[in-house]
Amino acid sequence: MIFKWLKGNKDRPETQTNDTGRGTTSPDLQQSDGLVENAVALAAGLEMTEAFYPGHDPIDYYGNGGFRFGTMSHQGALLFLPSGIRRWDVDEKPTLDSLTALMREKDDIEILLLGTGKFLTLPDPEFSAAIRAQGIKLDIMDTGAAVRTLNILLSEDRAVAAALLPVD
Repeated sequence: MIFKWLKGNKDRPETQTNDTGRGTTSPDLQQSDGLVENAVALAAGLEMTEAFYPGHDPIDYYGNGGFRFGTMSHQGALLFLPSGIRRWDVDEKPTLDSLTALMREKDDIEILLLGTGKFLTLPDPEFSAAIRAQGIKLDIMDTGAAVRTLNILLSEDRAVAAALLPVD
């Protein structure tokens, strides 16, 4: 998740009491996914932002389940697209459904680097064939190699995209 600092607002979220007199979270702070990170972030003076970074900064660091780029950091998988960097909602194995955002920008992508985590893991042949059928060259490698390759291709101003699974 991508966080930004709140400007001088480190107040605790207001609570409401229920029938038993115990406090409950304010309705506007509840998330449908029930993640605790939101409450922790608010208490620490952080605000959740849309998981999108419009820049094309190289990735400075990867590991511990996340990435650092520009002035941001992100825990979890990333999509590095021509429009910017987005959170990638994917399980351990990429699917075409998880690449909807990438497919919207397929005309601006020459090559897709697929970083498969700590080790090289080949995706289903149907997945690879579908990507290549869209006219996108697909290069599959472990995430470390994908990050290094991405940074080199960015320095060459190439039309590159990357789908990167995190490394612990």
